[in-house]
Amino acid sequence: MLVETCVKTIELREYAKKLGYDEVLSEDKYDSRYRLSLELSSKEEIAKYIRKIKDNKVILFVKPLSFEAFKYSLQSPKVAALILDRKNIGLIGKKGSLNLIRQAKKPVEVQLKNLEIDVIYKVIQWNKWIEYPILSSCASKFNEIWSPLSKFSLLVTLGANESDALKWIYNNPTLLIGNYDRTTTY
Repeated sequence: MLVETCVKTIELREYAKKLGYDEVLSEDKYDSRYRLSLELSSKEEIAKYIRKIKDNKVILFVKPLSFEAFKYSLQSPKVAALILDRKNIGLIGKKGSLNLIRQAKKPVEVQLKNLEIDVIYKVIQWNKWIEYPILSSCASKFNEIWSPLSKFSLLVTLGANESDALKWIYNNPTLLIGNYDRTTTY
């Protein structure tokens, strides 16, 4: 099963299916299962949002902006994945932080909407610590959806080996959905 883990609206589902995706996570609350992306800088903010979520069809993605929020996101079973970009890559760039990610076995998402090549390259280099990296389109228009082949080509071009690239595109998003299906109580 091929999963696109981020599109902004449910209307983009049909375009993603034409590109080969079997399932799509949208940020549209009217979908049967949707994602909520939060950018937070303290563990209190994360805890507050988690307490507010009463809907069991939400998959929570957090972009931590402080080390405290990063550690809390890793420890919380309600946070499905971390979002990594240029704003917070400095938090994770230390060996201790990478070891925490490896121990927590938490997926790390890199969003392709801004195509931050340096962030993708770092995640490829940190492959032995980040076990479950995920590449997401986070498209708000149909022409922003990345096909699986385009994601694969990008990863291989930036230095990932082919088996890792396939795992990141095919296996890791499916594992994320599978983990959500097992732990849907809020």
